[in-house]
Amino acid sequence: MIKALIFDMDGTIVDNMGVHTAVWLDVLAEFGVEITAAEFQATMAGMTSLETLRKLVNPEMTDTQAAEIARRKEEQYREQYRAAMQPVRGLLSLLQEARRAGMSLAVATAAGNDNIDFVMNGLALWDSFDAVVGADDVERGKPHPDLFLLAAERIGVPPEHCLVFEDALTGLEAARRAGMAAVAVTTSHNIDEVAHLPQVRQVIPDFTHVTVADFLGEAG
Repeated sequence: MIKALIFDMDGTIVDNMGVHTAVWLDVLAEFGVEITAAEFQATMAGMTSLETLRKLVNPEMTDTQAAEIARRKEEQYREQYRAAMQPVRGLLSLLQEARRAGMSLAVATAAGNDNIDFVMNGLALWDSFDAVVGADDVERGKPHPDLFLLAAERIGVPPEHCLVFEDALTGLEAARRAGMAAVAVTTSHNIDEVAHLPQVRQVIPDFTHVTVADFLGEAG
């Protein structure tokens, strides 16, 4: 039985991946890295900033160097996205319904603390979740399962009883590796890219027509 819902943040709680990707492409271009938005979202979304920079710019980049580049990138992202911030449609109703049903709720995101605070404070969501874990809490981002497993541990629910909501291919793979079923949110990829994945139980454009009854009685 599904007892907990674990939400990715960027691209799932908020539809902001277009802004994130555009800013990343500008930053990467400064280092001579050419990559399309589609390629970036398919391969890098869900990774930490350090992982992204070491993979695309310099595998020997130090933590200090990466932190400075990431700080500049994230400041640009927050400045560009601030005025447009809003939850993905239907999210707040689903959270309220899940809470009434006694389900545990968590966020597992590859974002750093500043970006987590930016969204969670901006949408007043802190009280909606039992746990929030991010890049600063783990050594490895997605597609490794660490974020989802830590979220499950903190809410005290076994992975097989958790359902993940995720937009990124790397995040959906992380859910599979964590032993969790997933619902794919198509803010970043189309249905053909995610529907065939074995861990994906449902594909949705947003949360408008999602209810707890859709999965409350399912086996984990």
